Amino acid sequence: MADARKGEHHANRAREMLRQGRLVDAERELRAAVASDPTRGDWMLNLGWTLEASGKLDEALQLYRQSGSLLPTARDPRLAEGLALAKLNRNEEAAVAFESTLKLDPKCETAVSMLIRSLALAGRHEEAETAYYLALHSIERPATSHLEIARSLLARGDLKRAEHCYRRAIAEGPSLIGARVELARVLCLADRAEETATLLSEEFRRGGVQPAIALEAARIHLAAGRNAEATQVLDQLARTEPSNPRLHLLLARAMRRRQDLVRASRHAEIGARLAKDLPGLVFEAALIGLSRGERAKAREVLAKEFEERPLDRPGINIDRIDAIELTRAYLDCGLTDEAARIFAARFGKDIRRTHGDDTEVLRLGARLALAQGDSREGRARARRLLRLVPSSIDALHNLALLAIKRGELEVAEAWLARGRAAHPTDLGLKKLRTLLWWKRVLRAMRLA
Repeated sequence: MADARKGEHHANRAREMLRQGRLVDAERELRAAVASDPTRGDWMLNLGWTLEASGKLDEALQLYRQSGSLLPTARDPRLAEGLALAKLNRNEEAAVAFESTLKLDPKCETAVSMLIRSLALAGRHEEAETAYYLALHSIERPATSHLEIARSLLARGDLKRAEHCYRRAIAEGPSLIGARVELARVLCLADRAEETATLLSEEFRRGGVQPAIALEAARIHLAAGRNAEATQVLDQLARTEPSNPRLHLLLARAMRRRQDLVRASRHAEIGARLAKDLPGLVFEAALIGLSRGERAKAREVLAKEFEERPLDRPGINIDRIDAIELTRAYLDCGLTDEAARIFAARFGKDIRRTHGDDTEVLRLGARLALAQGDSREGRARARRLLRLVPSSIDALHNLALLAIKRGELEVAEAWLARGRAAHPTDLGLKKLRTLLWWKRVLRAMRLA
């Protein structure tokens, strides 16, 4: 009896210490309580929570399991065990713990959402979807379940269903942190980056945006071509996260696009010092060098980096604007094969069907096709571009050049006349007129 009262005294003191944030003292008191009565599973569970808060996850996991054996009908020990296993990336074991939790409490939203996550991370996506549909049946507004299945769908590349589930998650759980930024990422991958501004604005309006989420929001702003908004977010982050290498990578990208190459170089250098192997940093440094006219050096760096880290390998998701910049850079350096692989991985090969209204993709695709020697496809892409932008100098230039190469000099003259009407001072058209004149002279000489 005295031991029981002594244990209760230690447990009560531990609760007070936990309220004060005194984890070490609370741990000491809870250990004393458990030692006085090892059959009290609730004290053991509280000790496990305290140890987990102190970073002692392995010991906490053992206590959760012991607590669960002492409390066979209690939900919390099994839920705590599953959450600890999830933190340790032991997803298969975590899924078993969450399933045990749901047998005791089918309406536990934390357990079902974490079960979906664990199954998805273990590659068991069909079982994750089954758990999701069970959640829809048992829980009235399963916002976090919508969120987790959306992440699973995104990992599988099912952008349409992922978008639907993210929107349901936000509708049912408007306070979910980062959900709007994740939805914005889906829209970016679907080439709908222009629709992301409102989502990101709403995320920041709610306040309390974590640095990692803010960085992702800045990246999405950059992917959408909103350089000013991205720079504003990054400048604010630089005050609180000055040693974050990804922050400096994004600042380098933003400064390069503003043509502030001095600041771009400085941020790229800082990023390299903080994390030499940061993905994307070598490419960014090469793009900065290319903007400064250092083509030979950029070519060497780009060729080596692509050989070591091909940008068309499975699982790589490149933003539209980044894919365009990289394809253009590889073409500028004469690395046509690498440019074609990047372009095809991001946009596919039949861009007239899949991206028939994207003028930038068509413009670059026509240039790429001509660089590969595919005159027929290059001409078709240029004509498609011209239908969308009747004064496109790139399309007119390509069509005139192709006509000259095929010996269709009258057709070339018509394209050049149309180009001069829209761009009377363009140097490229003047060079083509000179080339056309020489072709006519040579033709006349042969006829003579």
